[in-house]
Amino acid sequence: MPIYDFICSECGTKMPVLVDYEAKKGLELICVQCGGVMKAMPVAMFNLIRSTKTKQPTEQKKVKPCGHTHHCQCAAIKQRKPNPFQKQIDEALGNAENQ
Repeated sequence: MPIYDFICSECGTKMPVLVDYEAKKGLELICVQCGGVMKAMPVAMFNLIRSTKTKQPTEQKKVKPCGHTHHCQCAAIKQRKPNPFQKQIDEALGNAENQ
């Protein structure tokens, strides 16, 4: 979120306020010094912050043998028996596809 400078129209007191752009549009503050109305000043300068690491764009995500493209534990989990709930899973997926 950007920091905007609000300035009092009566005494000239400045106050930095952390507020998003949409909320700043109609925001008027009361000056703590004189009780006047403080309005946001136009932005004169801003800084960009970025990380030092730059990621190279990947053309395609590599698909693992388990079918996932993300880090998973599928290779570490080895089922010794068939899934006892596979029938219910297949029925639920079949019902979901038919709807």
